[in-house]
Amino acid sequence: MSLKAVAFDLGHTLMDECRDQHVPIDARPVHLMPGVSDVLPHMTLQLAVWANMRVAAEADVRGWLDRAGLGRFFRWVITSVDAGGRKPAPEFFEYALERCGLAKDDVLFVGNQLNTDIAGAEAFGIRTVWLSGPAYRSHDDAPCTVCPTYTIRTLYDLPALLQRLHAS
Repeated sequence: MSLKAVAFDLGHTLMDECRDQHVPIDARPVHLMPGVSDVLPHMTLQLAVWANMRVAAEADVRGWLDRAGLGRFFRWVITSVDAGGRKPAPEFFEYALERCGLAKDDVLFVGNQLNTDIAGAEAFGIRTVWLSGPAYRSHDDAPCTVCPTYTIRTLYDLPALLQRLHAS
């Protein structure tokens, strides 16, 4: 497998979306999910954020990432607002790949929600990593029959998975 990039969902994958959710993203305090600040600095592939947002566009998310000290890690930021469709819609993933200049086989998508992140990417033909641990559960995740390509409990498990994929 020759991966070129890892794309991450934003809410409850990188950022705790439940804490201070009433505060707009441009003023929201930074609450990172477990493993984010430890894992991202050691990633060697290009990184993207593929975020399901209701109102925030790329500039808003980039501002938050910069305030969180994470902006430098992400080459691309794709939002559903800019894509004109929300995950799991195929339009979102088509737009994300086009904007990133990537093919389906080039990217591994890491998300916490089976019903949007994983279902949408899998249906579009993108390999997925589901964050299955309880810390990453979102209140709006719903039961789903989708089967992720890979499952890890925490972001701390991602480097070992990537190393195994690179070796195979």
